[in-house]
Amino acid sequence: MNRKKIAWLLVVVMLCSALCGCGENQKRDDKESAQPVNYDNLMEQWSQQVDVESDVLTCWYTDEADKAWLESSAKKFEKEYAAKVNLVYYDGISLFEDMNQANQKEEGPDLYLLGNDQLQIATQSGLAEELSWLQEEYFLETYSEVARKATNYQGKQYGYPLYFDTYCLVYDANLLETAPASIEDIITFLDAYEDTGSTKAVFRWDVADPYINSMFLGSYANLFGENGDEPESFTINNEQCIATMEYFQSLSAYLWMDKDNISHDTVMNRIKDGTLVLGLCKSDMLPDLYTMQEESVSTTEQDVAGEASGEATEAEMDNVQTTNYQISYVPSLTAELSSTSFSTTYSAFVNPYGKNNVLANMFGLYLSISCGENQFETSGKLPVVEPKDGLDDVKKVVYAQYRNSKPVPKVVVLGDYLTESAIAFDAIWEGNDVTEQLNQLQQTMEEKIQ
Repeated sequence: MNRKKIAWLLVVVMLCSALCGCGENQKRDDKESAQPVNYDNLMEQWSQQVDVESDVLTCWYTDEADKAWLESSAKKFEKEYAAKVNLVYYDGISLFEDMNQANQKEEGPDLYLLGNDQLQIATQSGLAEELSWLQEEYFLETYSEVARKATNYQGKQYGYPLYFDTYCLVYDANLLETAPASIEDIITFLDAYEDTGSTKAVFRWDVADPYINSMFLGSYANLFGENGDEPESFTINNEQCIATMEYFQSLSAYLWMDKDNISHDTVMNRIKDGTLVLGLCKSDMLPDLYTMQEESVSTTEQDVAGEASGEATEAEMDNVQTTNYQISYVPSLTAELSSTSFSTTYSAFVNPYGKNNVLANMFGLYLSISCGENQFETSGKLPVVEPKDGLDDVKKVVYAQYRNSKPVPKVVVLGDYLTESAIAFDAIWEGNDVTEQLNQLQQTMEEKIQ
């Protein structure tokens, strides 16, 4: 074989080797990119891109109740990934304006905590990064559908869900064996109830709160589309809405409530002192409810011990188990009219103009997935990701209520709706014409939407 043929064969062999090598590299890259999107894979990939010696994450939060939980989570995160977190409590009134100014000085947060009700403002301000890598299949395996809807705006996913609030029915289990299924059932109980001197009110909620009152309209009104992200989609004066608000109005004659002297706090105070049979309460009342249950058990044990020793007085024994409040689902209105509660999902959002984008995603997902264990104990808030075990009956009800709730709308005009609907609810409660009030609310909102 001459030299030219040998040289040519060597070139062919080298080309084949190179192509085979490229093929192997491509296969390896494809294999890596084909890894399923899950928590472990994401955290491993991101941690390899972070310079833990120099990178520091800045996280803004707006609720002081989150401080202890965030601090313990940041310490845990630093221990596991050697990455430092700088927590900043923001107590201003113009979050996005202040964030924008901070970004211009390269002092903005990498991550910030916010409720889904402000998602349109965040996205339109360019201050919320889409989680484009987050596959819907993984999201729904990890979170509930209501959490997906809450953090989805115009078909794009934003934010790592952390915790939520909604509202439930609290009832005195000493007077009711089971929770009423409807407000109609509550009225039936009221008609038959005889107060034996305990001065108990039967049913209360904050009638001036449009967040809770929307349960009367939630099943039938179109409040900015299915996902609450369509400002032009609004209908609140259809036939069913009129029927529900006429029922709402009828309750004012039964319940003898002075709406000007009732708030969420007064409802909770009545429950604490045992002078309420049923109340609609936001889920932030859970810590108080647990405290009451613990005190009730402790008091019962002491009184029983006193009786056994002969030291307890007759009056003390009469007070054994005087309060036994339990929690249940928001009741429907009647057998024909349903109710639907609102919920707010709070998430960790990535600031696109932060210095440490990768670290922000790491800590956001870490907070969402790995830090729910002590969240309720440190902040009084329930994590969106349900614990796999250890849920008592109270928390099971709250999670079920959340799963069946509607996310509070995330449009900019939400504030206008809450203000204007509060005015309409107030007028309807006072006896004004329901159809007229809803038509006026519809017209006012259409003008604001334009």
